[in-house]
Amino acid sequence: MKQYNCEQPNQTKLSHFHLETIVNSSLDEIFVTDGEGNVLVVNPAGESLYGIEASQLINKNVDELEKNGLFSPALYPIVKKRKEKVSMIQRTKTGKIVHVIANPVFNEDGEIFLIIFTSRDITEIKHLREKIERNEALLKVYESELEELRSFQEPADIIAVSPNMRKIIRTINKIAGVDSTILITGESGVGKGVIATAIHNQSSRKTGAFIHINCGAIPETLIESELFGYDSGAFTGARKEGKKGLIEQANGGTLFLDEIGEMPLSLQVRLLKVIQERKVDPVGSTTSVDIDVRIIAATNKSLKKMVEEGTFRQDLFYRLNVVPIHIPALRTRPEDISYLIDYFVKKYNEKYGLANYFSLEAENALIHYDWPGNVRELENMIERLVVTAEQEEITMEDLVEYMNPGEEGHKYFVTVHDVCSLKQAQEEMEEQLVRRAYEMNKSSYKVAEMLGINQSTAIRKIQKYITGYQQKSKLR
Repeated sequence: MKQYNCEQPNQTKLSHFHLETIVNSSLDEIFVTDGEGNVLVVNPAGESLYGIEASQLINKNVDELEKNGLFSPALYPIVKKRKEKVSMIQRTKTGKIVHVIANPVFNEDGEIFLIIFTSRDITEIKHLREKIERNEALLKVYESELEELRSFQEPADIIAVSPNMRKIIRTINKIAGVDSTILITGESGVGKGVIATAIHNQSSRKTGAFIHINCGAIPETLIESELFGYDSGAFTGARKEGKKGLIEQANGGTLFLDEIGEMPLSLQVRLLKVIQERKVDPVGSTTSVDIDVRIIAATNKSLKKMVEEGTFRQDLFYRLNVVPIHIPALRTRPEDISYLIDYFVKKYNEKYGLANYFSLEAENALIHYDWPGNVRELENMIERLVVTAEQEEITMEDLVEYMNPGEEGHKYFVTVHDVCSLKQAQEEMEEQLVRRAYEMNKSSYKVAEMLGINQSTAIRKIQKYITGYQQKSKLR
């Protein structure tokens, strides 16, 4: 805008000066066009909205400015058409969001000869509103999760930190209150029996019996009489008064059929009848016994494959597989391992009156071990280490014997955390070996001896990997 001399201004000049000062002092943009949309005035506040100087906008037409992307949408054609005040949200070239009010000014003939646009930057307000909306949405999610946590019951003997195990606990909470038949699958040692026990303890049958039958541990010649019982005189050597079978002993409670894949085909049809009719036919009896049991089966085999091979009845598989629960192998849920270590260390310290603990290095080695025997192997190893450790701190040296049994001279093992190129792996291993050897001896001669290399090579390796020891004079 044109600048005026303030010395002895006349009334007209004073009015213009005051007007200019007011316009330039406004924190909101003041943008004025004539009736044809040609820009007459833009105050400094507009410069921050468009990213260019106000002088570059003077005498430009708003249609041209809109085409160049300075702002969108343009209010001028709407005001021109309606001949009334218009307000709208606009976006500018710099990414600002502004609330614009356009006021037309009319001449004596009723024609628009000026349009005064005032714009307020509401970018931050809109972002705050969006943030509040996001926070409100998050709050609803957290409230839902909190409600879920309030109803979430984690069995005392189950460590569930990993997402997969948390999902299993949620499933247990849902199905514990109903009597649906459950099939638990997973590798040997993952804790199928622990899950079955947890389901029973959270069910309405928790005051009833929990009968655990290992179908692979009972000799085939005895499994029929053990499961279904027998009547007096059923066979030679039978008790005179007969005997209740394990299935009948579970009446009112839960029957856990572990290693169900080991059950002979001849007995699978009888078990199918128990599930379908809720009746047991003891060996040698002519009458059936009504039973009320919940059945949970478990296996480390693929029953689907066994069905295809003809070694497991398809109809029995479908009867058992009503609610399937698959327990992942321990190596696939490393998040649980450190918690399991703490749990078992505490358990056996309390049992044997000890105060042993694992060094950080030893615990990390356990976390990155493959655990082919799963949780059972981990528990057994920790019990052995707790009771045999010579010192309270269980170190890497203590682990070697148990993680590499029977391997003379094999004192160290390597764990792989992720896949990388062989060259990268070799360099990483070389650096770790050099650093470890130097920390132990502070001597290039000893490093060379330990790593089986000549001393000049050892010096180069130490210089390469150990910061602060670049001078040969510092190496002995």
